[in-house]
Amino acid sequence: MAVRIFVSALFIITVIAYFIPANKRANNNKDKDLPLLIFIDSTMYTLNTDSLNRIIFSKKAIRYTDRDVMNDSSLMLKSFDKDNKKITDTLLADMIIRRGDEFKFLNDVKFTRNNYVTLNTDELLYNSKTKIATNTLPFEGTYFNHYIKGKSVYLDLNKYYMESLDTHFEIEIQKKGN
Repeated sequence: MAVRIFVSALFIITVIAYFIPANKRANNNKDKDLPLLIFIDSTMYTLNTDSLNRIIFSKKAIRYTDRDVMNDSSLMLKSFDKDNKKITDTLLADMIIRRGDEFKFLNDVKFTRNNYVTLNTDELLYNSKTKIATNTLPFEGTYFNHYIKGKSVYLDLNKYYMESLDTHFEIEIQKKGN
C-alpha cells in the first residue's frame, strides 16, 4: 500500500512538473552589442540626384545594427547658398555617433563654414534632414575676424541663422588712414 501511494505521488509530481514551463537560460552573447562591420581609414560619400553633398572621413568606423560610430572623423557638407555660391561646412571630432539622420559629435569638435566662421566645442548635435546643429556646452569661435563665445548654440545651416546663450562677441575695428 505504501508503495502504491509513493508511485501515485511520484506520477502526479511528474505530470505537474511536465506542464510547468522551464526558464530559458539567458544568452549572454545576444545581449552584447556586436559590430556588423569595421572599417579602417574609411571614406563614405553621400550622393543625391544633383551632386555629391556629404563626405565622411574616419580613422575607424564601426557599424552596429542601430548606429555608426566613427573615431577621429570629419564630416564635409557641400551645398549652395541663395546666390548659387558654393558653401562647404566641415565638422571635425574625436568621435561621431550617427543614428539615422542624427549625428552626435563628441570631444574636440570644430565647425568651419568656408573661411569665415569657426566654432570650437566639445559637443555638437546635427540633424542632416533639417540641417540644424545644436549643443548644450560652451563654445568659442570666430565670425570673419571677430571673436565669439557663448554657452550653447543653435545653428540653422539652411538660412544660416545662429542663436546663442550668454554670448560674448568682440568686434575688431580697423581704422582707416587718411
